[in-house]
Amino acid sequence: MQDKDLTKKDDTKEFEVNPYDPERMNPEDVMRHFFIDEVPILPVVSKSGSLLGILKKDDLVSELSDLDRAKKQKTDQLVQKILKKMTLDDLLPFVTKHREFSVINIFGEHVGKWSRLQLLEASESSEKKKHPAADIDKQKDREMVEWIIYSILEHIPRPLYALNNNGKTMFYNGHFEELVIQNLGNVYDISHVENIFTDPEKNDFYYNDNEDILFYNQEFNVYYEKIPMKSKDKQIGFLIFCDKESNIPVSALVARKNLKKQSLVARLKTIEKIIISETIKEKNNDVDEAAKALHITRKNLYEKAAVYGIEIERKKTGGKK
Repeated sequence: MQDKDLTKKDDTKEFEVNPYDPERMNPEDVMRHFFIDEVPILPVVSKSGSLLGILKKDDLVSELSDLDRAKKQKTDQLVQKILKKMTLDDLLPFVTKHREFSVINIFGEHVGKWSRLQLLEASESSEKKKHPAADIDKQKDREMVEWIIYSILEHIPRPLYALNNNGKTMFYNGHFEELVIQNLGNVYDISHVENIFTDPEKNDFYYNDNEDILFYNQEFNVYYEKIPMKSKDKQIGFLIFCDKESNIPVSALVARKNLKKQSLVARLKTIEKIIISETIKEKNNDVDEAAKALHITRKNLYEKAAVYGIEIERKKTGGKK
């Protein structure tokens, strides 16, 4: 019996320095990470590098406001107490504003840096562990979105913005960020940007010469293409490619701004007038070609032109007077 006890004692590993010594850091040291990196959240990981949760600056400030209570708590206890689980949707407002995050352990020690993609992946893995029976297709859709984020953000020279089906921000590139700062200033609320692009009163639409639908945002003064983003034939959001210029006819731009004040019937007539007028101009007053392009008869085209006050130069015939 005594020999067994000796064997156990010999097999016990001893450490000269405790690898997780709470005394090495204090709550004030943890707060410094927020100010050094200018971030509102810090991912907290386990010894193996798995995401345990997210530490929010506001929560730590609130906890440290009670000095007596804070002093009585060890750093690891304090961090674990206010640590929060955050879903992908919860993290989106933070990853759209910050590209990189410092990572700490439960004792407040800096253990590395994560990009926003790494943070999203870690959060997704954490969610998967909590819900082992999660839908596989949904997981693949998210992986597709992450791939799109990585591939597009760094390679598209135009301002690019992405919204999900609910009108919430998915991601945007640096060019779009410059566009937002130029119009709204350095301090802006991403929810305000979402409203700007989803409010029908602030966004006009047109057809260009190629019969593509183009949009115009009044507040940012930009034209843009709104392209459905799909994965396995399922729409997951929209890509918005912004541009300062467009081939939209000036007459269409001016008329479109007044449509909001008109009834449905009046709007339809205004649009019909624009289409007829522009088609006649495109066909150099060739009535036959214009009627053919509009899929109506020559007689019908003259009648509609008369109703809308559109002048058509009649070609002179070579017959006798």
